[in-house]
Amino acid sequence: MRSCLNKTFLWGCVLLFLKSGYGATQPIQLVPHNRSSANTITPLPSLPSQTMTGFWEGTPPSIIETHFSKLPIHLTSATLRNLREQVVKEKYTPLLKNPSYEKILFSLLIEGGEWDQGKELISESNLPEKENLLLNLLWVQGDSKRACEKITNLIRTSPTLELKQQNIYCLYINGETERGKVATELLGETNPEASLLLSALFDPSLEPSFDSSLLTFPFLLTLWCTTGRDIPKESIDKMAPSFLALVTRSEKVPFKTRLLASEMALDEGIIKAEVVLDLLKESSHEGLLKTFAQELPSAKPETLLPLLERASQEEKLRLVGKIFAPLLSKISLSEENLALAPYMIRAYFEAGNNDLAQKWGTLFMREAPEEAISILPLLHLAFPQNKWTDTQIKAWQAYQTRTHPETAAQNSYTLRHILEALGELSEPPLEGEPHPPSWRQEQALFDKEDLALLDSAAQSKRKGEVLLLTLTIIGDMPLKDLPVDKFVHLLKNLYKAGYTDEARSLALEFLIAKGF
Repeated sequence: MRSCLNKTFLWGCVLLFLKSGYGATQPIQLVPHNRSSANTITPLPSLPSQTMTGFWEGTPPSIIETHFSKLPIHLTSATLRNLREQVVKEKYTPLLKNPSYEKILFSLLIEGGEWDQGKELISESNLPEKENLLLNLLWVQGDSKRACEKITNLIRTSPTLELKQQNIYCLYINGETERGKVATELLGETNPEASLLLSALFDPSLEPSFDSSLLTFPFLLTLWCTTGRDIPKESIDKMAPSFLALVTRSEKVPFKTRLLASEMALDEGIIKAEVVLDLLKESSHEGLLKTFAQELPSAKPETLLPLLERASQEEKLRLVGKIFAPLLSKISLSEENLALAPYMIRAYFEAGNNDLAQKWGTLFMREAPEEAISILPLLHLAFPQNKWTDTQIKAWQAYQTRTHPETAAQNSYTLRHILEALGELSEPPLEGEPHPPSWRQEQALFDKEDLALLDSAAQSKRKGEVLLLTLTIIGDMPLKDLPVDKFVHLLKNLYKAGYTDEARSLALEFLIAKGF
């Protein structure tokens, strides 16, 4: 049975699966980014020993002191972003009045796009740099009008170098060019380096270099974008999500760079799909997504199939599913479009549209049961109310052996251990599966101290601590690059701590990222 599936047996598996339910219808600096190796994390100062309650109940303040500033900013996983949101939004703790904690929390909120909560946090704080932090928020949001109004009021009582720079920029965008030039020349007499980028506003022949500080200060990045100069690709890769959105909005930045920034910002959940679609319609660059925008309205299977295949190869199905959801939904679920089904299912799952993925899955299983067996694990994880039987696991393992003999054993190992981490029994291993790591090998996958803390937190159901440690252990690493055994251990602890739905969603994302 491991080498092939007879049709009678296969139909029995698929009908059982359908029956089970799947076929139903210079301002203050922001926190350094983990993605940049040049940046270092500044830990919080020692916190007072206090009893934590609620979300952080049982968690020693020293754990948050050590790990909070390591929370990742760059997350393409919607599930991990949701978990991070739970951590950063839980602010009512004894830590709240710690200035360093407040600033780190503010930066995480602002860089991750939680602007309203960031404003609320700082508005209620007593930080001496409170006004500068709120000014940072306005620049990140692209609200230059309100930023300039605030600068006019602040500079009267505190004419700092940073405020003088920002005031010159405000003169420029308000059309007071001559006053701006004079102010820049005066500033250059005492602070030549501070005036260099400002001078480029008035003299296009100047060629300032893109400095790493532009990745940290939203005003400086705004200033750079206004000069109309390009941004190096390696710098775009390091930008926080909210900075990517800032670049996307900047009409003077070269179009190709704006489009790249918009795709990354969408992938990290900071902008809406409509923004990227509008840019694609304006673009003259004939890339994959531009071709999708042109071809999708006609929705011809023979045209779309090679595009979907290419999107899968380039790992862009998630973007396709997010950007073109309204157009994709117009493609009829019919036998004529059956060849599109495997890609449509994955695109919808990656975009978080499980209901449409299920509808295409139903069509696929009904019309092509011999191929549709491949998607059963994804549907099972997406719809936990349905049970996964030994018969279905055996059928899937046999399919893998027949169609992907070189990866069948590894795929079976991955799926079985993920099911076990989620509290489910799995079929015995396929011949050739890797051996589970020894205790020593598993220890090598983690920082020894972090692993002990995580296991202890999960055992005691210290929910906030489990999320904090899980996120910092994964960091900015994409799910596709995460070792299976490391992921399974993290998943098991999430499930044990009570995050059952989140664990299943993360497992689904992991399998798709691994090419299932």
